[in-house]
Amino acid sequence: MALWHPGAFTGAVEGRGSLPWTYYSFVTLTTMGYGDIMPVHPLARAVAVLEALTGQLYLAIMLARLVSLELQSRRDG
Repeated sequence: MALWHPGAFTGAVEGRGSLPWTYYSFVTLTTMGYGDIMPVHPLARAVAVLEALTGQLYLAIMLARLVSLELQSRRDG
């Protein structure tokens, strides 16, 4: 997103490598939102919201899957 729309993010984005973006992605996926890198372009904000939802859905689906496997194991075993 930052390559397509320069200035789409503000804050601690001084590095050109992938490290700041990996950090931003983990912070967004976990919905911690430190606020040191912030999306300011509307499309960047939309992608950040989708990434945050993906993080929460991944957690919920993984937990539901583990619970269902445990319940099936107890029923079969």
